Amino acid sequence: MAQPLKSAATLTEQEAQIRLRAAAFVGIGLPALIYFGISASLAHEWPLTILALTTIISVIISSALLWRRRGGYAAIRPAVACHTVLMLYLLVFSGPEHARGLWFLTLPLVSIMLLPPEEGSIWAFGSTAIGAYLMQIAGGIDGSSPYTNTYIVRFIILAVLISGVLTWSEILLQRYRLRLLAQNAALTAERDQLEKEIVQRGALEEELRYLATTDPLTGLLNRRAFMATLSGELTRSQRLHNRFTLLMLDIDHFKRVNDTYGHPTGDAVLVHLALLLSAQLRSIDKLARIGGEEFAIMLIDTRADAATGVIERLLQAIRSKPAEHPETHLPIAFTASIGCTESLPVDDELTALSRADRALYIAKQGGRDRYAWV
Repeated sequence: MAQPLKSAATLTEQEAQIRLRAAAFVGIGLPALIYFGISASLAHEWPLTILALTTIISVIISSALLWRRRGGYAAIRPAVACHTVLMLYLLVFSGPEHARGLWFLTLPLVSIMLLPPEEGSIWAFGSTAIGAYLMQIAGGIDGSSPYTNTYIVRFIILAVLISGVLTWSEILLQRYRLRLLAQNAALTAERDQLEKEIVQRGALEEELRYLATTDPLTGLLNRRAFMATLSGELTRSQRLHNRFTLLMLDIDHFKRVNDTYGHPTGDAVLVHLALLLSAQLRSIDKLARIGGEEFAIMLIDTRADAATGVIERLLQAIRSKPAEHPETHLPIAFTASIGCTESLPVDDELTALSRADRALYIAKQGGRDRYAWV
């Protein structure tokens, strides 16, 4: 069943072509219909006048409905039907030389071009069969002119040829449209697949980037990402001639925690410490887990004298906020030692981190649960 024509924003190529054909029918056929109507009225041929007037009105109404996107093919059929009746009338009452009957040959063009291909073809061939019958009996109808058998055969052959050629061209055009739609659908599916793969690849790259720069247990920066960040911060501080503080933090006797409570509990302590440190630091500071129980901190744009208060606050938070056993929910107290150093203009990431590591060793040797500077 033919689908209604859609809005202009969603018109298919076929629907747009039907509108153009309808416009051509109006532009060419309407003047001819007006001519028939005026000529018939002047000759007092009232049946032809009525048929011409009815066809004119139906064409105007159908065109208006079609252009207002209402009715689709249903809006076209009344005009085609009126045109068919008019052409059959002209075929019967064709005049002495059958000149008016030749207008019947426009019927295949109108029906096949304006209606769906299958429906238009049935309409054209059916009208031709009716026309052949009317031509045979035309001589017995008052006011009609008889046709010779030779004329009828030639006329029907010509009408059938026109209908056949138009039908075949419409079938080929329809096949081309279907093939084009299939190709467009395949291209659209391929494009959608490529877009999906691009999104998936982007997500995979983002996941790989996250895995490459993030500690999987704590969600902090890992050692590689921290070293790259430290290198960049050293370059920035040297360019701007400012300093920052680098801290190395290590949990005291962490092996004892693992041996006493098990590694899952040790992991819970590490996660707890990561959250605790993140809560104490500013958003611009950098925090990373660079080893088993070792953490590194950059206090951005913070010199040693200003960093001391931050370091003491970190140690106090660790002392006062023990971790929680994941099963028994009992507190697990622990402490940490911190090695501290201030960045130097000649530093690179290895020298700065090595100096902080030496400071951490000094804090460990000094009794733990404290900080030391180098």
